[in-house]
Amino acid sequence: MKLRPIHGLLGTALSLSAVGAMAQCANINAVAKPYALNITDSTLGLCSGVSAKTAEQFFDSVKSSNISSLFPGANTTTDGISVAAGFNSLLMNLSFAGSSSSLNFSIPGLNVNEVFAGANRDDSLDKLEEYLKTNDILGKILNYQAKNSPFSPITGQGGLIPTTLGSDFSSSFTEVATNIAAPASVAADGKSNLIGVGVSYGSGKIGDLKTSVVHIPLSYTFRNDIDPRRQLVFQLPITYSELDGAKSLQGGLGVAYRFPMSDNWTLTPGVKLSFVGSADLATVAGLYSATLASTYMMEMGGFDLAIGNMVGIYKTAKFASGDYSFNPDISTTGMRNGIMLSQPVTIGGSKMSIEYSLIDARYFGDKPFVDNSQEINVTLGTNKSAFSARSFIRAGLGYVHAKDSNMTKINFGYWF
Repeated sequence: MKLRPIHGLLGTALSLSAVGAMAQCANINAVAKPYALNITDSTLGLCSGVSAKTAEQFFDSVKSSNISSLFPGANTTTDGISVAAGFNSLLMNLSFAGSSSSLNFSIPGLNVNEVFAGANRDDSLDKLEEYLKTNDILGKILNYQAKNSPFSPITGQGGLIPTTLGSDFSSSFTEVATNIAAPASVAADGKSNLIGVGVSYGSGKIGDLKTSVVHIPLSYTFRNDIDPRRQLVFQLPITYSELDGAKSLQGGLGVAYRFPMSDNWTLTPGVKLSFVGSADLATVAGLYSATLASTYMMEMGGFDLAIGNMVGIYKTAKFASGDYSFNPDISTTGMRNGIMLSQPVTIGGSKMSIEYSLIDARYFGDKPFVDNSQEINVTLGTNKSAFSARSFIRAGLGYVHAKDSNMTKINFGYWF
């Protein structure tokens, strides 16, 4: 991600504490939305609240042309103009005193207070730009947002870590739980490899803002010739999301191996490298993860009951682009536990199954703001046994609740 040039974008900002009579704006609620600004011309005694949906709109809001339209008659080179802003849910202030070229920059939540004294305002802004390049401020902002806001593209609902945690658990439990309940001698009949293609669409709210998520899990499974319950799985998940119009893209590449410990119990270790990128939310981050999942099946008359447990370590990675280099430095341990009841049914003469699942996700150690979620799913599909199916298909509905957020999902998957 390349940041927009600071020249002309912030050149008219000045502290809210400027002297003189002025109209008062309401205090900024930095965590109510990703971006919000209060712009004040202390020379004219005027103030205007401005809302933005993306980082580009945020910076456009403080351009000289926008200041002139907000405050007709303003002199953008000598007037005292101030901006108190919520940027990625973090409060920051930028200020030029009237007829001064010194730029005051502060981020109270990070205890950052800097003064950039240039030959003129443009020169001071150049110094601020260099500071942002070399002091990892963007990484610190993303770290603060993850701990204090539900809107984080890394830890919020639909963000990189929850999506990766959910994808890891799905590939080792909900997609395959009934694959393992068979002796190896019986399972030897099913030897074909599987291509997995799915799509999930979720729609809901984070705070008061609408959000939507499209998740496309792709996979290829190599079944062992002797015991097809032993499976090497390559995963390529792709996720596109929007938050009040701000777009994000996620992707990843993972590998896992399913070890049948008994006829009813499987352990699945896995590793994955993922990323998220969003120019709209001024976010780019990589993610390393390592997981261990356990799936246990119990046959209960005409039903099957599966118990799934997974623990994973998730740590962001440093990202560099051009002159900028930063790491959100987010590291957390995630756990996902679930139960699933599989009920055989016959529809139109075809043998199928309905699966009901309840899943709880929690984070430990360095907890994010959204530190737990609960999910319920109902799916209908064909048999997905490891020893009798060369292909299977499933579709269903789900609902996810987390702190300050909720989402309803529909999903479809086909393995062949």
